[in-house]
Amino acid sequence: MDKSENQERKVTVDVKSGQGWKRTLEIEVPKETVEEEFEATFQRYQSQARIPGFRKGKAPADMVKRRFKDAIQRDVLETLVPQAYEKAVKQAELSPISMPQVKDVQFEQGTSLKFKAEIEVKPQVEVKDYKGLQVTRRVRKITDEDVDKSLDHLREDFAELRPVEREAKFHDHLVVDLVKEQEGKEDQLQNHNIILDPHNMIREFQDALVKVKSGDTREFEVTYPADFHNKKLAGKRVNYKIDVKEVKEKVLPEADDEFAKTAGGFKSLDDLRGKIREGLTGKAVKDSEAELKNALVNQLLRRNPFEVPDTLIEYYMETLISDLRSKYKTVDEAKIRHDYHDIAIGHIKWDLLFHQIAEKEKIQVRQEQIDAWIETFARDYRMKPEDAKKLVESPSQMKRIKEDLLEQNVLDFLLENAKVKEEAFVPESPIIKPGAAKTGERSNDS
Repeated sequence: MDKSENQERKVTVDVKSGQGWKRTLEIEVPKETVEEEFEATFQRYQSQARIPGFRKGKAPADMVKRRFKDAIQRDVLETLVPQAYEKAVKQAELSPISMPQVKDVQFEQGTSLKFKAEIEVKPQVEVKDYKGLQVTRRVRKITDEDVDKSLDHLREDFAELRPVEREAKFHDHLVVDLVKEQEGKEDQLQNHNIILDPHNMIREFQDALVKVKSGDTREFEVTYPADFHNKKLAGKRVNYKIDVKEVKEKVLPEADDEFAKTAGGFKSLDDLRGKIREGLTGKAVKDSEAELKNALVNQLLRRNPFEVPDTLIEYYMETLISDLRSKYKTVDEAKIRHDYHDIAIGHIKWDLLFHQIAEKEKIQVRQEQIDAWIETFARDYRMKPEDAKKLVESPSQMKRIKEDLLEQNVLDFLLENAKVKEEAFVPESPIIKPGAAKTGERSNDS
């Protein structure tokens, strides 16, 4: 039998199903294939062998076999196992998503080769009930109060800080010289700014600094809780000495026509309020659309339950952790794995389902969609379209763009075929909140 015939010879494979999408392939390579590989490997060793007393390639066959027995057997095994595995996967029509774990190898010259390969396969999910999903479009009603709050936030951006001689109160700003002593080490800050924020300042700072006046000195101790957000301070005891140099109050500009001109070149306050309402309405529509599509995904997942392979979950986690490590100095891997486990499962399930829907419904990404995406990208980043196109033309970038667009096309399809109920609502929380982190260390260095 020549080499091509040997390559076509099939292996014997028996597939055993395990938990979830785990599969065990029990593979047997015919004795004839094993013998032929032994012979081919021996011939290679004999032609290259250098044995004292003999010219290269002229040593007796028995001597070559004895001297290189273990090496020949190792080479045969390393050749046949991956070849047999690939043939077995092809014959069984499987789509592995993990590297095979090879075990229970039975191998010696003169017999067939037997081994097991444990793998996880891509889930074969038959998506169903994806038409007629019942969802509610909750359209947020924009009120005058929403406009007022947004206008106040805009006034905050144009506020002035003016020195006052009175006692400090909440929302004032302090200019201080600060000395911090922790574990025998002392740090000093000059002309440091502290905001007396009742919501984002730890209690000890509130008690010490509210009602101070310019020229006052305060000394106090803070014992930070073990779960404090700043890990350098968590569970630590810190002594502070603060010399108050100035107390400043925030003075907001009047909400009038003059402010409208300063804030954005509007002719009147009514024009500014109209623009704010327009922006809030647009945001409400986008938020409603995102909420609606999220509801579609969640309902589709409930209608199509299936287990997700551990391999895909691990790949998702590794990718997420790698991305976070590129952005942050420290990453709590254990916490991320815990917090994102269910998110990972949902993401993977949706990815598998939307691709199957796209295949069944022949949903594709059109070139004009890609062109429109690039134009929007160029506009957002103030680039020329041709420069934007060059920036995203790599295969990996283009694949990501197409995947995002395909996902949106599938979501649009689901929405077009869904039963949508309209509902107006006014949430309890304001539509825009000031973006402030929990402080006591961030703004106060405490």
